[in-house]
Amino acid sequence: MRFTKTRKRAAAAVIAAVAMAGIGIGTASSAQAAEGTWGFGTGGCAATEIIQLEGGHDYMAIDPTANPGHCLFGIFDRNSWSWIYGATTSGGESPYYYDGPGQSLEACLIDTNTNTWACGPVN
Repeated sequence: MRFTKTRKRAAAAVIAAVAMAGIGIGTASSAQAAEGTWGFGTGGCAATEIIQLEGGHDYMAIDPTANPGHCLFGIFDRNSWSWIYGATTSGGESPYYYDGPGQSLEACLIDTNTNTWACGPVN
């Protein structure tokens, strides 16, 4: 009987760990910082989300790559539900913003002709 209870507990722990990993819940070591670039766009507006590492932490910037004159670009903070950069018509790359543990940022653009948003991945 004791073996069966232990086995059930072990199976439940494995299932819980797999479920938590599947929905993005885990230890700090499961969310590793990673550099990269991701392109996105809508309605002729386009940008690249850039992630760079410094001191083991992520920093994010947005680089507008196409603006036919009706686009806004910025970095959106999903924790405070506000822009930390922009939204601006600037065609230049933004400064880099800390995007380490506890932060939830994404680079976004808005096509002001249609009020359509497009965003890079939340980081």
